[in-house]
Amino acid sequence: MIIKRINTLINSISQSPNWEIKITIISFFLIQLVSFPSYSLEYDNWSAQYEKSLNIFSNIDHGSGLSHKAKMNVRITIPIIIKILDLSPFGLIILKNITGLIFIFLILKLFLLIVEDKYLSILLTLSCSFVGFGKASTVDPSQIFDGLSLMLVLGSFLLKNPFLVMISLIAGFFNDERTIISAFLFTLYYFQFNKNLKTKDDNRYPFLAFLSLIFFVSCRAYMQLKLGMNAPIDGVGFPQFLNQINSISIGYFMFLEGFWIIVLYSVYLVWSTNKKDPLFLFTIVSFLLGSLISFLVFDHSRSLIYSFPIIFFGLSYIKPILDYKKLKKIIIATLISSALIPTISFGGKNSYWTHYSLPTQIIRMIIDKY
Repeated sequence: MIIKRINTLINSISQSPNWEIKITIISFFLIQLVSFPSYSLEYDNWSAQYEKSLNIFSNIDHGSGLSHKAKMNVRITIPIIIKILDLSPFGLIILKNITGLIFIFLILKLFLLIVEDKYLSILLTLSCSFVGFGKASTVDPSQIFDGLSLMLVLGSFLLKNPFLVMISLIAGFFNDERTIISAFLFTLYYFQFNKNLKTKDDNRYPFLAFLSLIFFVSCRAYMQLKLGMNAPIDGVGFPQFLNQINSISIGYFMFLEGFWIIVLYSVYLVWSTNKKDPLFLFTIVSFLLGSLISFLVFDHSRSLIYSFPIIFFGLSYIKPILDYKKLKKIIIATLISSALIPTISFGGKNSYWTHYSLPTQIIRMIIDKY
């Protein structure tokens, strides 16, 4: 009975005006319901970003090269935004949530381009509400802005204006260099499936991504060699990989949760139907290498989410092979499994972080533990 009512509701929304906006808002509230951070309006909670906003092109006192603050010394997107907009901590919280909303809207648009069905694209978008990469803008309450990078790189793939594409990519790279992983996977996706997306205009994404990367690398070299800005990589490398090798399996599983159904099923279908091609094999190898690189750093769960474009490969492979009913069952299984599996972030050999739901946070507020 409940399932039928939900099904009727989704169908009615999909046929209503502004249905994309409605689903975006519903998905956003779902994210808040299952993962509501412990926000702080104290400047100390955002101190590194504010300190960097005052010294954008000079070093900040970051102490140990192992600290997160040390890495932020050359990640200047948020400090520039703070400088331009004069944002308070409350403004940064709003910014985080706005990027989350835009990310949901953009991923709904891309799902619709791939599956060409409103109902299925809604189910896929709702699935993202329960998975780490879909909640990246809200799960961390402090100065982590991975959600901004994911939004910018996803937007760059859907935008048509070359200037906006490059601005989005460059801003993403300067927010976190791991955005390069996402941009590379989107570039491979472009080569493989651009004709199937039926877009009217070709935004020359691979060429623009390459130009953006060259610009970013040149600027980083200038910042380090001419301006003397440090980019310490302490704690990054093969020793760190070996130290947390026991976390690889659980890290991979929690990275996509229910979306592994789509990814693994696509690999099985492509292999079993003899539709193998060099680009497919290259994509799989690139994904595995790119995601394994995530374990060279302590916070590998954060790094893994930058490989999220692999889900679009999976969908685009299985869409033309499966009939509608079977594809619907696969997507429903993805939604149910994603909803049932809790989002847990991992780091190092045995560290993990869970995320409070909104009802739990209300209880914590009542007992003064928020």
